[in-house]
Amino acid sequence: MSMQPRTLNRRLQAEGRSFRELVNEARFEVARQLLAGTRMDVTNIALALGYADPSGFTHAFQRWSGMAPSEWRAD
Repeated sequence: MSMQPRTLNRRLQAEGRSFRELVNEARFEVARQLLAGTRMDVTNIALALGYADPSGFTHAFQRWSGMAPSEWRAD
């Protein structure tokens, strides 16, 4: 992005956002795409999104959507 991390953080803060918030939004979007469009299991999706274990991904997905990844996929 040709920008120092401190500058990026300042600009995000000015917009009322954080880098972590943007990363989580991107992870949620990719997770929904993978759950809807592939037959990948939750473990592989968690690893693809950078989670060390599936339980961390499952907890995050529940926080984002209000349901477990397997429930979301079933809808």
